Amino acid sequence: MSAPRIKGQEVTVGWTSPEGDVEGLADVLSFTSTSAMEILEEEYLGQVAKSYDDIYHGEEGEAELHLSSAAWVILQERIIDRAQRRTPAGGTFTATATYQLPDGTRVRITYEDLFWGAMPLASDTRTAYVKLTLTWKCSKARRIL
Repeated sequence: MSAPRIKGQEVTVGWTSPEGDVEGLADVLSFTSTSAMEILEEEYLGQVAKSYDDIYHGEEGEAELHLSSAAWVILQERIIDRAQRRTPAGGTFTATATYQLPDGTRVRITYEDLFWGAMPLASDTRTAYVKLTLTWKCSKARRIL
């Protein structure tokens, strides 16, 4: 029998803007993060196999949310303001994912100083909930056990 595994119901995601915690973005449908890595390979004369190295390029991710308040408009305005240099460039955004593991361990990963990509807002059908997708990249993540 396999060991108990973590489910989405044991994952919480929070957002922080330069003004503090962003309330009203709790209806997260999915949250994906990737440690962006690159494998370098070289072929040297006199060697019988390739040589490898790896490079860490930071973190990137995507989250899909259902909307239940105007918090997303405020967050999006802050993001656009920074991108257009209408606010101090020092303003930072973070995302924190907390994973409650079956053995009771709690893992928290904070993605620091996010930079944002496309933010599609989808109203697919008359009966579907409106969905916002946030894409981001950052240079580092702090992992806390």
